[in-house]
Amino acid sequence: MRYLAGLGCLLLSVQVAAAPIESLARLLEPYRTFSADFKQSTLDPGGSPINQITGELAIESEMTFYWKTDPPLSQVIVADGEVLWVFDEDLFQVQVRPLDDALAASPAAILGGDLDILGSRFRVTEERSGTTAVYRLEPSATDEVTRRIVLRFDGSRLLDLAIDDALGNRSLVTLTAVTQGTPPSRLFEFKPPEGADVIYALGEGRR
Repeated sequence: MRYLAGLGCLLLSVQVAAAPIESLARLLEPYRTFSADFKQSTLDPGGSPINQITGELAIESEMTFYWKTDPPLSQVIVADGEVLWVFDEDLFQVQVRPLDDALAASPAAILGGDLDILGSRFRVTEERSGTTAVYRLEPSATDEVTRRIVLRFDGSRLLDLAIDDALGNRSLVTLTAVTQGTPPSRLFEFKPPEGADVIYALGEGRR
């Protein structure tokens, strides 16, 4: 009986250790739809700060989200489920882009926490120390932009999300004032301001 009990514990520990993606998906469940304020710090490969921005975000799904940064780098990014709107307030210019695989490593795609999406796009590993859990996501396919994504949790609370690019820079996003639940739908509707220069980059048949 002792042997069987010990074997059962061993199999259970192997099963838990072998499934970090399921554990991550459970932790991300409350962040599928939410809004929050954020601070994003960009660090060079040596850890020195390059810039820091603040703003607000809202996520309804992987393909429907809102991202607004404060001055002096004022920008609004809206994914409405069909296209991506990028409004640069300083240039008074709007770019309209397709929603495609370029969003695979966006915070919205990661925080959406869909198990199938995470499993098909990333290799996920997990490290734990006390109440802190760290998840590292490496793209399964060759990605010229994103090298690694790291999420840190304290219990069930997401502490921060870091994206390491191919040049060795790290963008660290920290969330505050988190409100869980579906954000107002008006945030995911965008109309170019009157007089703004609108640039379409949708490819043939998409304009």
